[in-house]
Amino acid sequence: MKLNLILAAVVLALAGAGARAAPPEGLVLSKEERAAIVEAFGRAGQPAPDPAAGDDALWRAAERLASAELSQGVRPSAIDPLWDLSPAARDVPAEMLRARETGRLSAWLAGLSPDDARYAGLARARLHYGRIVARGGWEVLPAGLRLRPGDAGPGVAALRRRLGAEGDAPPETVSPEVFDAPLRRALAAWQERNGLEDDGVLGPATLARLNVPAAVRLGQVDANMERWRWLPRSLPADRLEIDTGGAVGALYRQGRVVHAFRVIPGAVRDPTPIFQSRIHSVVLNPPWNVPDRIAREELFPKAARDPGYLARNGFVRIGGRLQQQPGPKSALGLVKFDLNSPFGVYLHDTPGRDAFRRSERHLSHGCMRVENPLVLADLLLGPQGRGGGRMKSDLAAGATLRISLTRQEPLLVVHWTVRPGADGRAGFLDDVYGWDARLASVLAGM
Repeated sequence: MKLNLILAAVVLALAGAGARAAPPEGLVLSKEERAAIVEAFGRAGQPAPDPAAGDDALWRAAERLASAELSQGVRPSAIDPLWDLSPAARDVPAEMLRARETGRLSAWLAGLSPDDARYAGLARARLHYGRIVARGGWEVLPAGLRLRPGDAGPGVAALRRRLGAEGDAPPETVSPEVFDAPLRRALAAWQERNGLEDDGVLGPATLARLNVPAAVRLGQVDANMERWRWLPRSLPADRLEIDTGGAVGALYRQGRVVHAFRVIPGAVRDPTPIFQSRIHSVVLNPPWNVPDRIAREELFPKAARDPGYLARNGFVRIGGRLQQQPGPKSALGLVKFDLNSPFGVYLHDTPGRDAFRRSERHLSHGCMRVENPLVLADLLLGPQGRGGGRMKSDLAAGATLRISLTRQEPLLVVHWTVRPGADGRAGFLDDVYGWDARLASVLAGM
């Protein structure tokens, strides 16, 4: 974003670091940097910024930076109707001036960025990959290159350089064209960080990931940071998060993960939306009311080829619509988690458990299939005495039972494709929905 260049000029200059350093993405400031800004703009009760001295232009630049950090220039749903998270509207100039006048400018600046270590990690990654892009990125490895331990040649040396460009260089060696054990370990660590099989072999999948340009990776970081800005600045300490990018979920209690699990989100054709809601009910032995499109495009063609298919799998017609009755073949499995959503999606069990072992799990029609759903149901129902043995008994009865939660569970459905590390390096997942590229393009034009 062009605003990031302003950020570099304002924040880094004020902090004494010099404006030629790589521009950070996001106003993630140290105490010293915030103090420098406060000092530059004066304190409460002192005169307003002086246009003649250039202070006014600096102040306006800082206002624009704050607006960008609060995502005031992007309306997510206008870019994609499936992006149903909207940052709160803020009057940034008025807030900033009021904070200065009341001596709270430093605290106000500290509250601009999402208060989460993952966001701070993305800011570090932005600096790291921004520097790489400024140096010209990394070289493209030859198409069709295949390497394994013991191989030798210029391709091995090129692989060393490519890993080194991102900060993953193995120890120096007198034989850089030999694929030795340290290089295998370095490549395996890079693969593991990027969600690939960490076999330490350069095959087609690893080559394709290594050859993604550094500028594209930087755009992914920008897109992930922007999606963070759409979230509330303070997330509920007790919540359920579903990450459709990583195809995982986590239940939080008092800010700590108490249950982590895999998820099967929507396929490329049927992406799972980004949104915020609350789980209000747990349904045991749920029936499946088949959406018309799925019935028309998938089930009725199967029934035409196999007339007994619908009856064998528990499908009946109710009110002119197709419904699958509860049972071992039900597409919703034993448990469904109901929530308010304009998209009609929810979380549920599935009889197809083998799919959770796949590394690529974007397979559903938009709903989120949950690994170990009985564990999640027990954690949600336990506080009101409906988990444990009672839940097992209710399930064994076989009848559909809807249990309203006395305390509705806050739900965030998010989309992360960058996994930042502590040192600025990051792991990058496939942009299966193409959302990173679309959002990065919008941000680059601002």
